[in-house]
Amino acid sequence: MKICQVISSNIPIKPTGERGWGATELIMDEYCKGLRKLGHEVHLKYLNEVQPDEYDIVHIHVANLCIEAAKRGIQYIYSTHDHHSYYYGKDSHNYKQQLEAIKKSIFSFAPAEYVVDYFDDTDKLFFLSHGVDTNYYLPNFKNDIKEHKLLMCANNGVAGIDGADRKGFRFGIEAAKALNLPITIVGADANTRFFAVHKDLLEYERLTVIDTNPTEAEKLKIFQDHTIFLHPSNLEYGHPNLTLLEAESCCMPMVATCKSTKLLAGLYILNEITTEQVVRGINYVSNIYQKLVDEMSEKRHQYDWINVCKHIEKNYFAIKQFQNFDSPTIRAKYNNAYNNTEKK
Repeated sequence: MKICQVISSNIPIKPTGERGWGATELIMDEYCKGLRKLGHEVHLKYLNEVQPDEYDIVHIHVANLCIEAAKRGIQYIYSTHDHHSYYYGKDSHNYKQQLEAIKKSIFSFAPAEYVVDYFDDTDKLFFLSHGVDTNYYLPNFKNDIKEHKLLMCANNGVAGIDGADRKGFRFGIEAAKALNLPITIVGADANTRFFAVHKDLLEYERLTVIDTNPTEAEKLKIFQDHTIFLHPSNLEYGHPNLTLLEAESCCMPMVATCKSTKLLAGLYILNEITTEQVVRGINYVSNIYQKLVDEMSEKRHQYDWINVCKHIEKNYFAIKQFQNFDSPTIRAKYNNAYNNTEKK
């Protein structure tokens, strides 16, 4: 197939190891690499460079570009990545724009099952998990751990509110302090603004903050130097999200929130976000640490990007089986194609 992934911003799309912050750009790059490995011709283009009927598949990742594509007569697949549509609610512009983009698509993907349920005004949205480069995010097995080193990797704040603790930094730091363990927080410069609001958190002497927007190569070394990953986030659009999958690929046991029916190996799920629950989770994974690492080592390839891309490919091929996508029976047709495709 001839496929176009539509560039969604001015953030450069770089190869693995050189990337900085930009989750959507990372996802697009992995789609391109995986689909090329599967034998497809894949281009990265801005929407104004795409002509109607030029490609078998046009895959867009931003709602406003979807709406523009529809105006130009370009049929498209949409992947929604905007957590603000959930944060602001169904009466918000964000939700309505996302819904319009989904309804005008051939069909759309969301990276969490709860997001599919949330957009209950359409039958065109389906779940597609995030992935991880398991050949890059490699484990660094530690035989003699004298003290656990905690890690949080996230870009905090939400909707322009610098002090909003969406990623649960306070709970992670307070848990580390209660257990007298070292903790590192790594992310983008938004974290600098977060800590300017929450200066009291910086008083913990065993806290290290890295907010220089590290590349993935730098982030990998940080992952491999730590032993337990914390992610007590109260809002994620992807479940599991990218950093949890990276931690799993590195075989680093996790204490985190996760709204997925398919559980990650090595994950202690927080049913409520409190310091006490994070402490309990850290103690739990510490007590069976090697068992969890062994389980993660066996299952670390299940979310590899190539498996995600094979799933995308099957969905793309389903399009070619049916031409009338405006039919009210689209879900029945789509599910028929999907259910009759061999799955491994």
